[in-house]
Amino acid sequence: MGARATLSAGHVAVVPGSEASIEVRVRNNGAVVDEFRIEVVGEAAGWATAVPASLNLFPGAEGTSTITFRPPASADVVAGAVPFGVRVVSREDASGSVTEEGTVEVQPLVSVGIDVTPRTSRGRRQMAHEVAVNNHGNSPVAVELVASDPDQHLAFDLSPSSVTVGPGEAVFAKLRIRPTTKHGSGPPLTRPFQVVAAAPGGEPYAAAQAMAVQDPIRPPWLRRAVMWTILGLVGLAALWFALLKPTVESAAREAVKEDDTPVTIGPGGGGSGGGGSGSGSGSSGSGSDSGSGSTDGAGGVVGSQPIDGRLFLTSSGSTDFTVPDGQVLQLTDIVLQNPSGNTGSLRIQRGDTPLLVVELANFRDLDYHFVAPIVFTGGQKLVLAADCTSPGCNPGAYFAGFISK
Repeated sequence: MGARATLSAGHVAVVPGSEASIEVRVRNNGAVVDEFRIEVVGEAAGWATAVPASLNLFPGAEGTSTITFRPPASADVVAGAVPFGVRVVSREDASGSVTEEGTVEVQPLVSVGIDVTPRTSRGRRQMAHEVAVNNHGNSPVAVELVASDPDQHLAFDLSPSSVTVGPGEAVFAKLRIRPTTKHGSGPPLTRPFQVVAAAPGGEPYAAAQAMAVQDPIRPPWLRRAVMWTILGLVGLAALWFALLKPTVESAAREAVKEDDTPVTIGPGGGGSGGGGSGSGSGSSGSGSDSGSGSTDGAGGVVGSQPIDGRLFLTSSGSTDFTVPDGQVLQLTDIVLQNPSGNTGSLRIQRGDTPLLVVELANFRDLDYHFVAPIVFTGGQKLVLAADCTSPGCNPGAYFAGFISK
């Protein structure tokens, strides 16, 4: 009674994003006409189909159904052998149902992405970036990172320079850039460069383009400050020769005249001479006070400095970065990261005010670059908050911008 099932092959190989098929032959060993339902069970059931899904067979008759495996081209299906079963269920005799087992070999899928944040950095002697390497494939992949610029004006320091990334994961590396040529004065110079992710000693997987803006060592305001300082010194010299010097010389001549006044030797004469000396000393003190009032009151221009950082959560809740008192943060770039594929929502806030709300299920890596920076003043907090609806909540964010007084 019941059914007998036979697979055309017990093992099949398939590349993610494509398909592979086998056949199952079903024989009705019963004494009545029966309908046999064909099901794929096991780990491969989510991406396997049976066509037709049922067979109506007379006693002793046989029929064939095609089992097709279509694994998605993503990290959700890990490379390797995946067991499966083909179950044939009899409608007339449930106890006569049978299951045949086999394995489908999912081939490795290599899909590597790379991103550099911020896209543009700025500095005089050093600039900083973060490099994110994403593995969208279904097996671990070893990656070497190499940075270069076409004009060879930059030196690069990647830490680490080689990484191994698991399927569906992202790994980050720090990139420090130092200009190899001096830029004394003039407008800022834009230096394009790229970072390549490649197989160790092999072909590149992906590349990301970015720019480093090299500011002059002498800021633009320095020339104007020097000019105004020189003009100020010239003005002080002119004031000295036009007004102060004649006054001082006149006071000195008057003092000499007083000292040349004949002194009568006799009773009380010594006291009169002492009074003349005291008057001359007072004139000298007045001249000294007039010369002590010239000071240079020019103030320095405080420039913006690049800043970057990471906010990371290990559960639902929030974490934050507080802008130091007396300073202003201009947020230009932010990269949201959801390496474990959590579900729920993620918020970027200024204090308690939400600025950006995204669904975690919609992304693994999501970057924003603001043409008009988001401004945080001293004491305000840049907050990363998450409400996860799945276990293992660990979203994060990388942010970059400029901070100034």
